[in-house]
Amino acid sequence: MEYDNFFHYTTRLLLADVMEDVKVELSKHSKLKSANRQFMFTRSLLRKHKMLASTLDMGFEYDHPNVSKSLRQSGNALFKAELYEEAADMYTKSLMGSKPSTECYALAMANRSAAYFHMGKYEQSLKGARIVMTANYPSKLAYKLYERAGHAERKLGFIERAKESYAVCLARLDEADMSAENKRKFRAAVEISATECEQVLTEQKRTMKTPGVEQLVGGRNENIPALSAFVELKMSEDMGRGVYATRDIYPGDVVAIDEPYICGPSRDDTEVCHYNGCLKLGFALFRCPKCFLVYYCNEDCMNKDYKDGHNVACPIIYFIKSTPGISRMNELAMKWFLKDYLKMGLKKYCSIVDNFSESKIDPITRGFDEIGQYKSDNFLTAYSLDNKENKMPMDVLFFFNCIAVDMLHYLILSGFKIPERYMGSVGASLVRILTVLDLNCRKLNINAPTVSFHRDCRFTLGIALTLYPTISLFNHSCDANIKRSGEITGRIRVMKAVQPIPKGTQLCCTYGITFDKHDKESRQDFCNDRFNFKCYCQPCIKNWPTFNFIPNHDSLLTYILNPSMADIVSSECKKFMEFTKSVEPKDHCQHLNYLYSFIKLLYANVERPFALYENCLEMICSAHIMSQLLI
Repeated sequence: MEYDNFFHYTTRLLLADVMEDVKVELSKHSKLKSANRQFMFTRSLLRKHKMLASTLDMGFEYDHPNVSKSLRQSGNALFKAELYEEAADMYTKSLMGSKPSTECYALAMANRSAAYFHMGKYEQSLKGARIVMTANYPSKLAYKLYERAGHAERKLGFIERAKESYAVCLARLDEADMSAENKRKFRAAVEISATECEQVLTEQKRTMKTPGVEQLVGGRNENIPALSAFVELKMSEDMGRGVYATRDIYPGDVVAIDEPYICGPSRDDTEVCHYNGCLKLGFALFRCPKCFLVYYCNEDCMNKDYKDGHNVACPIIYFIKSTPGISRMNELAMKWFLKDYLKMGLKKYCSIVDNFSESKIDPITRGFDEIGQYKSDNFLTAYSLDNKENKMPMDVLFFFNCIAVDMLHYLILSGFKIPERYMGSVGASLVRILTVLDLNCRKLNINAPTVSFHRDCRFTLGIALTLYPTISLFNHSCDANIKRSGEITGRIRVMKAVQPIPKGTQLCCTYGITFDKHDKESRQDFCNDRFNFKCYCQPCIKNWPTFNFIPNHDSLLTYILNPSMADIVSSECKKFMEFTKSVEPKDHCQHLNYLYSFIKLLYANVERPFALYENCLEMICSAHIMSQLLI
């Protein structure tokens, strides 16, 4: 199954030897139309069979602190003898014998960081120092951490961060337990390092180009601010609501600039700031000093995330990560719920979600507020995104209800108060949040921030889960005419036209599959299995061949739409082939205007699919990203 431990709940019910009861109760569950009643039924079922946790005890065991202290002291002796590798190993053993919240743990971690620095392992040194900065480390020694962090950051090329670390080091120096003379000498040495950082940064700013600010073609849409004024929402019989051009749109035109409503890291092995308003890809991040499972690029982001709800989620984040399903998605659902629940208050929150579930909404205006605005920062806009619940198998919907029951139960165990009369509304809202995220954020994650493992961004890895309410308005095509552009690691997403889009044409992105790389059958299976729809794009209707079977320039005359343009098109195709041989992929961004003019020529005069058209289209897509990366 695509979810972790999908059979967790049903297996436990069956093992409880209540097979017949479960069948009857699940049958009743499928007949309940109200989402509130479905949640309360599921909650009652899990409570009845004692499937909910009784405490928040994680059951962790640690060795006696005296053992940890002794190991650390042995490490100190090895460190003084300049046996840094052996010392680091001893400090690691010391860490295993103490709780992360203790001073003993912080001292061992700090000492291992120092050993790593002397070994030239600056990355590990910096990570250790960052962890200790939010741990129970003696304040009189804190200056040493920030000095070491600054030195490691300079070695790694993080000059701006090194400058900040040196500044904190100097500020914390007053707490140090050393003579006035030693303080003076230490301060002078750190100030020299800070000055050197400032000189490097000044030189970088002098030679750095300022990236251009992207602008929506035609300005902002009057009713959907994240979209261009040159588009509108319309309904179609085959594809439902979609975005259509009200004027001709050309390659390179910006059609959407969207920010995620909610976002968070998608992987445990990627260092991304967890704060919803940041999401920067970082290195050696600060970790929450209480749960040790959430990371931030600085203390400011940590404090903001605490206000948004992490202070409530912190005691239960370990249990949320251990809940069946997709752990990162479950964390994101809890973050979304708490952010809005705490901001609105109980009564307003429940009133909004209840009104939504009870009202009949016109599909074309779904997500718009009372004054006719569709805004990506509006709770109801995000909450009303399609979740395909009406097409969801009953066992999957039951699974999500069970996850929501567990998550809210952990909140209650931690002391969070939810009156019983509101429990159905709150629980049903969390189920909807989970299903909206599952469809629009996890499955449809093609536009989320990524890191590249190739110079021309051909191989990338997703680093975040991001819910873009406005970008979600675009339907899918296996021959997308818009694609993302700009910095691939950034949370703000710019969508640009990559093909000519005549007035009246629908703007479509790809949901992760394209005709040139996948045959029709696999594309249709993908759209149906993952998103529950049938694709009606031209490549699917006309069954276009994959790239390896697309006609090349040798058969050009067969595919010319306008015979009077044959000579011009043939001549330009020859020029394009010479271009592809002489220009490196990394330099395509410098020739975007040429690529735009060539694809417009082919669009108007050549029947697709056509190999040179598809080559040019791929170059434009990669160049849109590279043009920002190389500034």
